[in-house]
Amino acid sequence: MADIKKQLGQRIKYLRKCRGLSQEKLAELIGLSTRGLGNVETGRHFMALSNIEKLIEALDIEPYELFIFDKDLPPNIIFDDVVEKLEKFKGNNKRLYAISAFLDSLN
Repeated sequence: MADIKKQLGQRIKYLRKCRGLSQEKLAELIGLSTRGLGNVETGRHFMALSNIEKLIEALDIEPYELFIFDKDLPPNIIFDDVVEKLEKFKGNNKRLYAISAFLDSLN
């Protein structure tokens, strides 16, 4: 079984990057030092519950989303995540064509 602190830390880092937040900015939003957030993201430390609440608010996520680790993702969550990412490429036909070609290659 993987270390829960590392899995949670990786998930926080992933969500932070998905939101386009630097480690410094997220740390500021939740009232932690950058080093403290870094220790959480690397799995060295757990975050206090009060900081988890601030983290959920800062990342604009539902609480359960913090604890969805890759192997546990339900298909609808994965699909929604892909669609959300594709939305960012609306109007960028070059990128959409490349993504479409890549998806075709998977069949």
